[in-house]
Amino acid sequence: MEANQKMLDAVRWISGTGCVIGIFIFCLSFFVSDYNKDYILTAVGMAITLSAAAIFLVGIFFVLTEEMVMNTHKGARVEPETTKIIKIKTKAKTKRRRVSV
Repeated sequence: MEANQKMLDAVRWISGTGCVIGIFIFCLSFFVSDYNKDYILTAVGMAITLSAAAIFLVGIFFVLTEEMVMNTHKGARVEPETTKIIKIKTKAKTKRRRVSV
């Protein structure tokens, strides 16, 4: 996890800053209606907040996948105790003739 700590910190700071800015713009434009007559900044604040959350999720996904790839070759190999295969006996289905009407 130490190798990915820098990337995780960067993703956390960028998304956290984006969320704070987005929430600030949203609250400013939504509650102070004289400043924003047509509520365009409300949509901008919501978009910034949601995009910061998406950046956070994608960054966490990349960190986790890289960690999983780095740890795939570790661990003991699991071998099955037996190599016997159980075969299930089934009756073969007979073909039926189609009846034309």
